[in-house]
Amino acid sequence: MSTSALNVWVAVALALIVLVASARQLRSPTQRRGRLIAVLTLQAAAAALLYVCLLPPSQRASLAGLVVIGAGADKTGALPTGGTRVLLPEATDMAGAARVPDLATALRRYPSSTVTLIGAGLAARDRDAALPADTRWQAPPAANGWIALQPPVDTAPGARFDVHAQARGVDRAQAELLDPAGAVVDRAPLAADGHVQLSGIARAEGRSVFQLRLLDAQGHVADSVPVPQQTLAAAPLRVLVRSAAPGAELKYLRRWATDAGIRVQVQAETGAGLSLGDGNVALDASTLARSDLLLLDERSLAALGAAQLAAVRQALRDGLGLLVRSTGAPSASARQRLRDLGLPVQGDASSQVAAMPGEGDATMLQARRGPLAAGTLPTTDGEDADRASHAAALPALEYLALQAADSRPLLQDRDGKPIGGWRAVGKGRIGLLPITDSWRWVLAGREDRHGELWSTVFAALARAQPGTEGPWSTQALAWAGERQSLCGVQAPLRAFDGRGDGVPLIVDSTTGTARCAGWWPRQAGWQRLQHGDRTQWRYVFDPKQAPALHRQAMMDATAQRLATAAPATAQASQRVTGPRWPWWLAFVLCASLLWWLERRR
Repeated sequence: MSTSALNVWVAVALALIVLVASARQLRSPTQRRGRLIAVLTLQAAAAALLYVCLLPPSQRASLAGLVVIGAGADKTGALPTGGTRVLLPEATDMAGAARVPDLATALRRYPSSTVTLIGAGLAARDRDAALPADTRWQAPPAANGWIALQPPVDTAPGARFDVHAQARGVDRAQAELLDPAGAVVDRAPLAADGHVQLSGIARAEGRSVFQLRLLDAQGHVADSVPVPQQTLAAAPLRVLVRSAAPGAELKYLRRWATDAGIRVQVQAETGAGLSLGDGNVALDASTLARSDLLLLDERSLAALGAAQLAAVRQALRDGLGLLVRSTGAPSASARQRLRDLGLPVQGDASSQVAAMPGEGDATMLQARRGPLAAGTLPTTDGEDADRASHAAALPALEYLALQAADSRPLLQDRDGKPIGGWRAVGKGRIGLLPITDSWRWVLAGREDRHGELWSTVFAALARAQPGTEGPWSTQALAWAGERQSLCGVQAPLRAFDGRGDGVPLIVDSTTGTARCAGWWPRQAGWQRLQHGDRTQWRYVFDPKQAPALHRQAMMDATAQRLATAAPATAQASQRVTGPRWPWWLAFVLCASLLWWLERRR
């Protein structure tokens, strides 16, 4: 209800009360004329005074500066002089400053034409407050440690996951990724801009928390943040493979796929109308619709008939993944087919050598691999031989100088140079992998890395599995005690705490088609969300466990909020609610006199 409408309703209610009371007085036959006039006058005066007590008239007041003190204010230097000082809940106590529950309350209690924010920025509860045009921010120095983190996406068992992060303020730093047992699974130095990428191997289905450590030049831990990782059991992939000829690459690829539980059907031509594998791989609409990934080489792609190519093109748009692996330089016909399918290829297809990223010491390799393979001999010699083979250096691989224009890389070498690429076509994805001899890793005893390579490629291109979509968050990370916006809510959504108590999350109608609901997690750790009949898990970070990361997130959000603030006209004064106590005093005196007249009668 608007303020003007409220004023009208209060006035109408008081007027009705005065009319009823006046009618009662007029009906009394024994009233003397002078006393009747006094009572009627006092009743009207009491109603008028009560109205201004409830809704006092406004008055114009000059606006003074407001200094809002938040977290980290002690590291910003000297505070500005003058103005009214207020303390937000996360600020430390300070003499001469009033404590307020939030920024909106401070702006309402102390109207001001200028606001100076002191500290690391605004918490999530204060970023929606309407700020005056003249708002300044006195920020502390940037924190040292981890300032950005991109946790891994949900991963299938046995697949590789990547962790991206950025640090600041530590010279010659290194990053370490520790598994839940505290063993180091990856280690890498930071780039000049502080970025680093580490990886690990997902194990059994479930949720776990890794640790990302930042080490200084002396090897001391400068900062550490949790890294949530979730492993989801996925339905077995259905892969169709067509090859113009059998070979070692196809042999070991099929062996890995079978061991990984992938439903693979292979057809390799041997000439004279004969083929090896699992029978004829039909490339019609129904077969492709039942498959998740189609794997061709450049010669089998060029040999497709018009009807087969049309079926592959339509299946690709409907969500099928298509991977073209190189066994040699592609012909002009194969290049044209790739261009028609949406992946133009450039390059002279000359032979290049790729040195892929390696690993560290034997202890880190063992932690990364996990338990020994089931086929390892249960003897000391067998275990030693298994560890020795998996500690062998990775052989360099051959790849052809082919690049897919405007594509995302499938793999990267040791220096970060992209190898292969993929693009989205409709609902599906098409990719090119120019590596010709990944089977050499298997012969060198590194079938684990061979499986990682192909698992990464398959995961990037395979058909998206149904039921994986869910609410997405507008914030990069969820923090305990801060509001999160979950968008894309298409079914009833409930959040459950550690005791199992569920709270419904209501979609905000003002968000339109985005359908966003507010979520306020109170506890850190894995939190359960029920979206319709599907259960989803989200990790909530504790600000105390990652102070540098949380401070940087606050500073980034505050800078964005101030940059997008709506311009407003600066004012030297503003109408504010006047004092109530004089009107209350007059009302009490009037009501007392009216009571005395009633009692005297």
